[in-house]
Amino acid sequence: MNSGEDITSVPSACLKAFLLYDDFILARRAKGRLEEAAAHCGESDCKVHPWRADLLDEPALADAALADALDAELMLLALGHTVFLPSPVQRWLEVWAACRSVPDAALALLTPPRASSATTLLASELEALARRHGLTWLASFHGATGGDAETSSAAMLADLHQREHVVTPVLRDVLAGPVPYRFFGLNE
Repeated sequence: MNSGEDITSVPSACLKAFLLYDDFILARRAKGRLEEAAAHCGESDCKVHPWRADLLDEPALADAALADALDAELMLLALGHTVFLPSPVQRWLEVWAACRSVPDAALALLTPPRASSATTLLASELEALARRHGLTWLASFHGATGGDAETSSAAMLADLHQREHVVTPVLRDVLAGPVPYRFFGLNE
């Protein structure tokens, strides 16, 4: 009945994310946010496998990283110092996307908040890769500038809760319905 696979190695409610980074602080924030999101969604465990992007220049390390990433459900790139994907990283991502064992894997980019418009080029490059390989593109996110993940998430949640109950003048006009056009009828 068992085909040789060890089915007890990974719990069923476990998110496996592969974190490819070039900025340690950004990677630490990303790991914290992933673990927090998994806990919030009821995931019993979140396995984050971080790898430095520059290690992919070495073929043996690139192969080891690929073996580690094949069953990842989320490929998160935390890139704070990269404007264009280096060719070893680009090739590695292409191989991972083609050989992955999770058909509905997702790809996301986390950049620092002070990122320049060049980050848009990086995001569009990764979005194109996601489209080519049928990956879910989760867009480009900016890391928080200060505080830990729990503080910034709590602040965001409080802000959303406050906005939920506010009716702005524009929203009030939209809810009131359409304004009849003046001088549009024949007998006005």
